[in-house]
Amino acid sequence: MRLQSYSSGRRRIQRALVGLTRLVGSEIDDVGKTALRRPDFGRPFLDLAQTSLRGPSRWSVGERELFAAVVSRANSCQFCVGTHAEIAGKELHADALGDWQEGRFGPRATAAARFVDTLTRSPRSLTAADVQQTRAAGVDDVALAEAVYVAFVFNTINRIADALGFAHRSDRDRRRGAAILRLNGYRVPKFLLR
Repeated sequence: MRLQSYSSGRRRIQRALVGLTRLVGSEIDDVGKTALRRPDFGRPFLDLAQTSLRGPSRWSVGERELFAAVVSRANSCQFCVGTHAEIAGKELHADALGDWQEGRFGPRATAAARFVDTLTRSPRSLTAADVQQTRAAGVDDVALAEAVYVAFVFNTINRIADALGFAHRSDRDRRRGAAILRLNGYRVPKFLLR
């Protein structure tokens, strides 16, 4: 259900930002609008996304974006799949969702992507053998935890995106939003989130 009150920020400066981005043809996406509307949620969520997807990690940005796209696809969240598969594809120089299962991104990324896919689709089916198989592909416990953190972030935002009816206004807007996230990460100036 799309809530009209979430189409802009609460404060004048937030509404001005949304209007300005609309005028220049690159309107802030629905995640950003939700963060502006609910800063008590937006600040910690965007900080978590920034840390998980852009902070120091044993995974590249492209691999973490791949995990985000895999989880989003498992949850059938087209809004998030569109954005994060685009970023992963640009970072990894390939069709991220079309290639990951064939092992194109190496045994580590493939094993971790398979793990977060199973964790999302059927968490109760995961066993110690699945963890061992992932470790055997070269994924140590720290790297596995980092992949699980990405899965946590996207299992959360996928449900919010679907519940609030997030959508891209056009494929052009989706690509532009992905390019902005790829360049800037998941940071929003703090003064906007008050």
